[in-house]
Formats: sequence, C-alpha cells, structure tokens
Amino acid sequence: MNATGKHKSGFYKEMQKCLMERKPDDMVITFRRITKQNRKGLHSCTLQLPEAVAAPTFYLEDLYPAYENGTAPEDIAESMISYARQNNLPCLPGNIDIESYEGARKSLGLTILGVENNREYLEDMVYEQIEDLALIPILFSNDSYGPGCIKIRKCMAEDWGVSEEELMRDAKENAPHLLPLTFKQLNEALGEEEESEDAEVFVISNRYLAGGAAVAFYPHVLESIGKALGKDLFILPSSVNELIILTDQGQDPGQLLEIVKEVNRTQVPQSEFLSDSVYHYSAGEDQFRRILPDTR
Repeated sequence: MNATGKHKSGFYKEMQKCLMERKPDDMVITFRRITKQNRKGLHSCTLQLPEAVAAPTFYLEDLYPAYENGTAPEDIAESMISYARQNNLPCLPGNIDIESYEGARKSLGLTILGVENNREYLEDMVYEQIEDLALIPILFSNDSYGPGCIKIRKCMAEDWGVSEEELMRDAKENAPHLLPLTFKQLNEALGEEEESEDAEVFVISNRYLAGGAAVAFYPHVLESIGKALGKDLFILPSSVNELIILTDQGQDPGQLLEIVKEVNRTQVPQSEFLSDSVYHYSAGEDQFRRILPDTR
C-alpha cells in the first residue's frame, strides 16, 4: 500500500471511531465494503434510525477530499449524523411499492451501464446485454427529494414471482411514459441560442437526465430518429445520462472513438462513465451494433 493508501486507511478508521462515539443511542451504523456502478471496494456506512425504511448511505472515499482540505473527521461525522437524522424515511421515495409486482410495475423504468467495468456489480442484477451495454430495469421516483431509482435485482424478481424476461418487457413498455425521451440539437442541449455548425449532431436523454442513455433502447426510438433524419446514425456515449447522435456522413469511426475516449478521460465523472465504444445504427436494416476503428 502506498503512502496515500495508508493515509486513506487511517482516515477510514478514524471516521468509524468518530461516528460510533457520536451516534445517537437509537441509530444503527453499518459499515460495509461494497461495489457500486463503475466503482469497486467502496467503504460505505449506512446511518439508520428505528422504523426507517430508507436511510442514507455515505461513501468514505467521497468524504476524503473534505478531510484533505482540512475538515476534521469529528466535524464530518457530526454533519453525517445531522443529515441522517433528517433523511431517514418512513417509506421509499415516491411511495414506491416493492411488496408486490402489481404495485411496483407502475414505477418501472430503465437505466444503462457498461458491462466491462461492472461485471461484478451486474452479477445480482436483472439486465439485458446489448453489445457491451447492460440495459437494467429500475424502480423510478421523482418527489421532494428529487429523482431517484432502485435497480432491480434478481432476488426482487424472484420475490415477485415474475420472470426476468417479463420484467424487461414491462420496463421497456413503461419507461417511455415514466422517463420520456428528450431529443435536442447539440447547441440547444448546451444552452446556446445560435445554431451551431453541427446541425446534424443531437443529444438524446430522458426528462430527468437520469440514466438517460437508456432511451436509445426504448421501442422504435432509433428507428424513428433514423427515418426522421433520413440517414444511418453514429451513436457516441456521452455518459450514462446522455448519448450523442451523429448522422452518418462517412466519418472515420477511429476518429470518433478517439473523441469518445478523450471526453471520457477528461470530462466524465467515474460514476457516470458508460463505455469507450462507438456504435452504428443502420436505418435500412434496423440494426444497432458496436463498431471498431477499422470497420464500418
């Protein structure tokens, strides 16, 4: 372990000590090592009060920069406990019903992740693999706490007595109503008033910019875009929340791939990374596929 690793390890131990010394008697704090999307081996801690159905989980890796900038572990712990006191919830956000499939079905939506960085994370998830992408059904809500989702695990499908195939089918049917598609020219998406030279560049997402790259796999979306533009399409992953659509005008896929990689390395947060791939949609064949730099 390098010096930075040792320093972080010391911070994690100090945070555990500070939290346990300061927590209210009725608060249960659980520490775990977990895997999140695009991130492995995170040090999590959940601060839960009695009767709460949903409680906040913090990741010590995300708190470490505050410590580096001079905030004492004791002050971080006090802030966490104060936040948890106000954000332990008696029910799931949006009153999502997870007790029965009939209750959950109306909250079904879709999100998406890259497979390569999330193989371990996806082991317990319901998902459909499309090239190197994983389309995942979710339970989505939007209330006073803002947009939020619960990814559906295989054990949830088993408890509901529903097959994964039926769950995916229902999610694809419901998602366009719950998380409607947005389709904008690039300049509009960037908030620019003047039309840019890239008139054939578009951004697709959903209304909430939450896992919005999944909209490409709503029924007939790429087919409709291809027909409307009258061309085949290149699809570039901006993040898990957005995709860039280019009309196929003979661009070099290798150059597009380099653009994607550069943006991913310099502008996309790790938690929002989707993939380093470029995709092509053939309107005539209604075919979506991943392409490599030397193929079309």
